[in-house]
Amino acid sequence: MNFPEIYKTYHAQLTLMASSYLPVEDAEDVVQEVMANLWEKRDTMDFVDNKVAYIFSAVKNKCLDHIKHERYKQEYCRRTLQQMKSALKMEMQSGKSSASWEAEYNETLTRIDTAVARLPRRCREIFLLSREDGLHYWEISERLGISKNTVECQMTIALKKLHASLKVG
Repeated sequence: MNFPEIYKTYHAQLTLMASSYLPVEDAEDVVQEVMANLWEKRDTMDFVDNKVAYIFSAVKNKCLDHIKHERYKQEYCRRTLQQMKSALKMEMQSGKSSASWEAEYNETLTRIDTAVARLPRRCREIFLLSREDGLHYWEISERLGISKNTVECQMTIALKKLHASLKVG
């Protein structure tokens, strides 16, 4: 069987298997990406005896890579936010009395709340689901019935607006 036949025959099964690891939209993207990569390498794939098993393994491995990448992105965001909080706390504590520090800290929290409240409704909703509820992008996309790419774009917009509003780095 050649790749176009394999694709037609096994596309639904590959997508179903991939969707056991990822949201359906991401699963479809992974299957397309694996098939496109294999199509580009089709002339060098003669050494593969069981192409179907090879493709199923490639899709599974790509799904696992995708999950690792998503976890890395979430952890990076969490660490960055924690570092920003720690830096803010240290800066505010340096050379200030406890009452002065607490007043400035509360003022900063109020500025943050105000900046978040000024975000567009959907953008704010996505930001709060991510930051306050700790949901992953794919969980937000499923909950709101939107694509993960839309969640990523809205988070980028939210962070840019918050940085600009708070004059952070």
